Amino acid sequence: MTAARRIGPAEQPETKSRVELAAAFRIANRLGWNEGIANHFSVQIAPDRYLLNPYELHFREITAANLLVVDGKGQVIAGEGQVRRAAFFLHPRLHTLLPRATAILHAHPPYATAICCIKGGRLDHSGAHAMLFARQVCYEDEMGGPPDENEIQRLVGKVGDKTIILQAMHGLTTLGPSVAHAFDLFYFAERWAKLTVLSRGMGLPTHRMSDDLLWDSPDRDQGLTPPAQQAHLDAWMRILDKEEPDYRG
Repeated sequence: MTAARRIGPAEQPETKSRVELAAAFRIANRLGWNEGIANHFSVQIAPDRYLLNPYELHFREITAANLLVVDGKGQVIAGEGQVRRAAFFLHPRLHTLLPRATAILHAHPPYATAICCIKGGRLDHSGAHAMLFARQVCYEDEMGGPPDENEIQRLVGKVGDKTIILQAMHGLTTLGPSVAHAFDLFYFAERWAKLTVLSRGMGLPTHRMSDDLLWDSPDRDQGLTPPAQQAHLDAWMRILDKEEPDYRG
């Protein structure tokens, strides 16, 4: 691959999305969510324009500048690299049909993916993660049909207003109005899955949180600024600024 171009002054409105998406890739690599060079995160930056990771790059190599700009057909508009179209085909339609899905993160983190490998796999409603996020989860129990418009419409109907998707035999996807929101959901969904797997492995009865304790709103730490999701990503970015500052390049 040739050297990635730098972000010019005319592109400044997309800079925040670039930097935060690059940070999300680096954090995902640190936490073991990705598989080799597979998996993909995207964020919509304009009508029919999306930032996406190049096919060839490991998550550790991704920077704000070497993210691709692609259109809804997976054609590269700016940047150097290829698009793994079989992976990206759903993202543009989800970005368009689900207004809250400005950012989409998809990967195969071990614990959430382990639950996806269990027939009828579900996250336990036994702790605080369920209280905060249970009403946001969609379980897709089938692999789905071919990547056509019928399948896209079926999936959109199934997802509805949910923001955390566990797809049987596959992995985890989160949707958010910003990279920070989608990242925060992904982080806590995988933590929740880890606790589910570990608690079940103890072979003892688990608690079951009453449905009336489940939050209807994803907002937490109300009255504090920035919102919890942004504060979470900002904290990780401060760590990256010290230890992997090249992600901003």
